[in-house]
Amino acid sequence: MITSFKRNEGAAATATPEPEQFQPTTPDDIRDHEEASLSSLPSRPLEGEFLPQDFVLPRLHLVQSVGPLSETFQPGAIVYNKEITLTDGTTPVSLTVLRIRKQYQENLAYGGDEMPRVFDTLDEVRAVGGWIDWRDNQRPPYSPILNALVLVKSPFGDHPMFPHRHGDAAYGLALWTLRSTAFTRAGKAIITASQFALRDGLHRGEWALTSRREKIGLNFVHVPVLRHAAHNSDEFAAFALSLVG
Repeated sequence: MITSFKRNEGAAATATPEPEQFQPTTPDDIRDHEEASLSSLPSRPLEGEFLPQDFVLPRLHLVQSVGPLSETFQPGAIVYNKEITLTDGTTPVSLTVLRIRKQYQENLAYGGDEMPRVFDTLDEVRAVGGWIDWRDNQRPPYSPILNALVLVKSPFGDHPMFPHRHGDAAYGLALWTLRSTAFTRAGKAIITASQFALRDGLHRGEWALTSRREKIGLNFVHVPVLRHAAHNSDEFAAFALSLVG
């Protein structure tokens, strides 16, 4: 059978569609839209499914002599949320550690755009060919880090960034990531306390945080100095735990 692609003259021509006509918005359309918007408003203060990534907590930083923070804050200062200086490093900041999580983070060259890989276990690090110990005087491709959720006592009294009150003092939550020398100096102190002095709960301990300038290798850096200052009272411990559920 021969198939022809020649147009069949007897076939009806395809009609050209008429251009879509503009339809003006009517008052009924506006009313329906407003009613739909109102019906989507929450009837309670919190509604919907909330995930951990939906929340953004302030962070605690120790300012070094290089990096973006050094352009605004004094090196050695301990900064809350990259906005306010808690101390220049000499006056202790009082804090309570509520939760900690140890992980292993990839060591990448400073200033690059690539995000470091993070693993929960040493077996996962080994599975990708990594290690955490120094070899032939070379820095390892991965290092342990400690992510800590801490409750910081405001050194300013009343302050909008410290909304939680207990007695005459105000407090604010913060995330504090300890890596490299900070992990060695402060992170290990917290981990050790969790198994000995604070076996009944990290929230039972009050810590005093300052900083000190030290020579590490060929460079001078500011390192955290963390001292277990006291045991929190039962009342304060219950208050601290109530903030994280």
